[in-house]
Amino acid sequence: MRPNIAVVVTASLLLFALTGCTVPAPAETPTPTASPTPTPVTSGPLTCDDLVPADLVATALEGADGVPVEPVAAANRLDVFDAVLLEGAGGLPCSWRVGGGMPEYNTPSDWAYLRIDVLPGAAAQWVPIRFGEGPSDVTREIAGVEASVAGGDPGWSISAPIGESWVIVSISAAALTSTGGRFAGTQADVIIDRLADVAEAAFTTLQQATPDQLDWSSVELRQTDAICNGGLDEQGIVAAMQLPAGSAVEYTVWDPTTEAPTRFDGAVRAAARAFSCELQADDGTWLTITTARGFSPLFDRFRAPDADVALSPLELADAPQDTEAVVAGTGRGSTVYLSIAGTLYSIHGEGAPAVAQAIVAQTY
Repeated sequence: MRPNIAVVVTASLLLFALTGCTVPAPAETPTPTASPTPTPVTSGPLTCDDLVPADLVATALEGADGVPVEPVAAANRLDVFDAVLLEGAGGLPCSWRVGGGMPEYNTPSDWAYLRIDVLPGAAAQWVPIRFGEGPSDVTREIAGVEASVAGGDPGWSISAPIGESWVIVSISAAALTSTGGRFAGTQADVIIDRLADVAEAAFTTLQQATPDQLDWSSVELRQTDAICNGGLDEQGIVAAMQLPAGSAVEYTVWDPTTEAPTRFDGAVRAAARAFSCELQADDGTWLTITTARGFSPLFDRFRAPDADVALSPLELADAPQDTEAVVAGTGRGSTVYLSIAGTLYSIHGEGAPAVAQAIVAQTY
């Protein structure tokens, strides 16, 4: 069962085709509107603060109450793993949050996140944002580029190929389908306009960047075949899940480098050369283990705000000193992030902690 990491939008919610009205021209020639001035940057790779001015970030995340906000650098726990893959693949993940960090999603809360993700070298793979079962057909010209626009539960996104990069800018927030959220009472087109301002600033900065400003560091990526063996050996994984006697199990590998991406997260996983071992039992039990060879040096990202609140340390028996693990959730909804022998694993599904223990046992 392939994991659904990307934001899933609800086709009946919040999407607005942005159209304008023709206004009679004034007697004098109007002054053209200038494009946003990119934030001045020094030499070397761009940082998140270089992409967009802080005041635009704050404006984008201001709630319906109109009270000024002060965003902080923080990532939604659900996005941390993909952000690690993006960074390790030589991209730039950026995320800011306002309101309380990491509550339950669809409960009254004032939290909201703004993300900007840049994947270099992927412009030729770019596809419009997924909307329901297919690509969004809503577009908007931003910084001279026709960008894809989509909105729904739990937020709004704008994406475009910028230079040689695939770029996506998004806002997510709590309680969009219930009550008590930050943007309650705010029209969706207002949020999309704000997001477009952020996207224009980021797109313009990237368009005007020099090659060294787009040269972010990466880890040493996998050069071997995508095989579910070693720590991923089927026998130990199945035993750890304690399936009913006689259960029929299908254990398969998915390598995203073998197919064209249909979403941004798929392009990121292919760039990171991550692959997934997917287990499906005949009683409906399932598990997905996504493996990123060489990504252990980035494990400390799981201790950054807000992951430090959402993830708890997981103790594993007989684990070597280089082993680290954190966990969120329980039962079928649990996820373990495990670092061992230079490899980073995301283990999602039934019995994830026990499977992490099995990977440790089969690695050494």
